[in-house]
Amino acid sequence: MSGRIVIVDDDKLLIDFMEEHLSMNKYEVSTFESPVKALSFIREKKPDLVISDVKMNEMSGDEVLAQICEHQPDTGVILMTGFGNINHSVNAIRRGAYDYITKPFTSREILFRVSRFFENREKDQEFRAVRNGDKLRTKAAPALEVPVINAQVKEKAVSGKKVRMVGENKHIRKLIALLPRIARNSAPVLIQGESGTGKEVYAHLVQQESDRANEPYVKINCANLPSELVESTLFGHVKGAFTGAITDRRGAFDEADGGTLLLDEITEIDINIQAKLLRVLQEKEFQRVGSQKPVNVDVRIISTSNLNIKEAIRKNAFREDLYYRLNVFPVVIPPLRDRREDIPLLTQYLIDRYTEQYGLPAKKPTSGLIDFLMEQDWKGNVRELDNKIHRGVILAHENPEITIDDVEDQLFSHAAEDLKTEVLSDVPLMPLEEMELMLIKKALERTQGNQKKAASLLGISDRTIRNKLKNNGWNPEPSQS
Repeated sequence: MSGRIVIVDDDKLLIDFMEEHLSMNKYEVSTFESPVKALSFIREKKPDLVISDVKMNEMSGDEVLAQICEHQPDTGVILMTGFGNINHSVNAIRRGAYDYITKPFTSREILFRVSRFFENREKDQEFRAVRNGDKLRTKAAPALEVPVINAQVKEKAVSGKKVRMVGENKHIRKLIALLPRIARNSAPVLIQGESGTGKEVYAHLVQQESDRANEPYVKINCANLPSELVESTLFGHVKGAFTGAITDRRGAFDEADGGTLLLDEITEIDINIQAKLLRVLQEKEFQRVGSQKPVNVDVRIISTSNLNIKEAIRKNAFREDLYYRLNVFPVVIPPLRDRREDIPLLTQYLIDRYTEQYGLPAKKPTSGLIDFLMEQDWKGNVRELDNKIHRGVILAHENPEITIDDVEDQLFSHAAEDLKTEVLSDVPLMPLEEMELMLIKKALERTQGNQKKAASLLGISDRTIRNKLKNNGWNPEPSQS
């Protein structure tokens, strides 16, 4: 097992969903609708991590957090709520929560938060030191370090397989041809384009081909940073800079020194913080929050945006001088609808990637599938195509060809209306693949496990049901009676 987790929420559907997904990823999971019973179990069993809702009938998640901080300081806590706000999340973390997630969330998001906790748990001794130290302070004035939320991912260049940009479109070919000249210097790069076009892929290519490829690569998603933590996340802070700053903390620029810093969706940074970014670009130095001492730094900045930056400048939401500093190498990634000739090539590339990932036989798209894909609007761009092909590979399973039915999977459109209403009325927002799995399980419950009857009810084949259950690690004995 990867670790022991307790989930506390009075929404049974949600905890069932979380238990299933986390268990499939090798975590030992215990669930409770009653926080009182959960705390009794936690005191006895001392799990590694507790994931608790904030608003519950018996007691609040904040009270659960306080109890765990007092009695089980080595147990991490992630709070989740449908009524979250930035102030509450920051306060929760100051009181000792490891992380905070707002509903609705996807399975990937909760798995990422959980995985990050277990990865950092052994590495970051500060987590336990701060928790244990809190027990020695008076309850009236807790002073917990504010960790960086959803902040940076520090990477070294990965040996072996490299990131690729796939396409024969003339604009894509030009971007690939320019890559060596863009990569092999230290000038800022600004990459613009719609969501899902591949801005981060191109940023990674720039880093990968640069002379900083073996140096730190730090990525910041500016859209995910609470405004209270942006400055500290970027520049770090010194002890005593604000309530909760009990030690010095390095920021993203410190971590990226000598390497590359990706500022994803840079237009989301508050205009007041933009002045400090400008100083780093101009003078190659910054000041940590709470300090007047300049810190010299050698960082190459790559930034991305899916907005019209000139429009943001006109609305006084983005500094014009910063824009010109960032825009030394302007790169625009075209939307997929403007590079339709790349769809067949991208489709096969994605098929090859996912068949290798799942250990499946080689596959080809049917001509009908290619014609179908060429006609789509692709509002989600390459990311949307990626999702469809990912699903198609899974559903095609051992078949040598991927068809339109595999990619589209009409499970929802054919499902019995009352069954859809029953499931969708209470279900949390989740990816389509997981929603489909939930519909299948509901249909199997209604048909006492008879897969053929369940398939008939949903308007799909029993093979589709078998494949979906198998690919999600659920293999009940099929009943044919």
